[in-house]
Amino acid sequence: MQLDLFCDNHRIIGLNCAEEMLHALRLEEALAVYQELLADRPDDAELLMLQAMVDYWRKTLRAFYNAPAGHQRIHDLWLLLTPETPASLKTGLSEMLIDELQQLPSPERIFVPPRFHMGVLLLAVGHFALADDWFARALDAGIGARGRFLGWRGDALTLLGDSERAMSVYRTAFREDPQQVDLESLQNPQIHELLTSLEGEDHGLEDAELVAWLPFWGWLHGVFGLSLQEPLTDRAAYVTSLEAAHSCRSLSVARLWYDDLCYAEYLRTAYRDDREMVRVRRRMRQLNAFMFQCYMEKLRGFLVR
Repeated sequence: MQLDLFCDNHRIIGLNCAEEMLHALRLEEALAVYQELLADRPDDAELLMLQAMVDYWRKTLRAFYNAPAGHQRIHDLWLLLTPETPASLKTGLSEMLIDELQQLPSPERIFVPPRFHMGVLLLAVGHFALADDWFARALDAGIGARGRFLGWRGDALTLLGDSERAMSVYRTAFREDPQQVDLESLQNPQIHELLTSLEGEDHGLEDAELVAWLPFWGWLHGVFGLSLQEPLTDRAAYVTSLEAAHSCRSLSVARLWYDDLCYAEYLRTAYRDDREMVRVRRRMRQLNAFMFQCYMEKLRGFLVR
């Protein structure tokens, strides 16, 4: 930082030193700096506010270290972090909580709804690659709320700049577990734009249903690819599973429609069977005429090109 040679820089230097102490959680030292500065400026509102807040956190941390071990005390402390907490102190506290979580058994499985998880803490302090790794560990461990963790993993990949993988993960989240995706916290603007554009259409769907249609809507607008790997890997198994799902309606209409879409595109592009394709398309139209019309308009665009 460049200092003004014509001003008293004692306060600025002191605040910068205190900020480094806050990040390192050397709260007693930071309080001593504020006390020294207040000796010259006893009515300085900013210094008084910082002094009170840091003193509060000094007492809070003392209680934290005296509390029984386990994830509950970590979660309770995390809940106390607010936008008013000084940024350097908030980062230092978050990094401390991450270290504490790592010392517990199976930390990847520790999740307190709606947003307390190792990966979320790592996202907050900018460790995006580590956050991606911890979300992947949680998913591999079979953690619940799968759509929520897939959405968060998509955020980590988005913030890492890996757009292709991020979109693949988001698509999986909306296909497999759309109602669990934490839409409010999603970091990818394209996802929010997709949902907004879908909300603006006259499709006759309830608002709660819209998120489940994002895999198709994203493909329609060139944001998502289409997942054809399942029919390509084992067509017979895919068809058997798809027909069974239609028979017992074990999946939502949006999921059935999207899986039909994947099968129809497989039949159109990889394994040409016009009679079967007509049958599947007829079923898609019966399930949702609006989405089917959008699909056919996209196909006509393919043919024109």
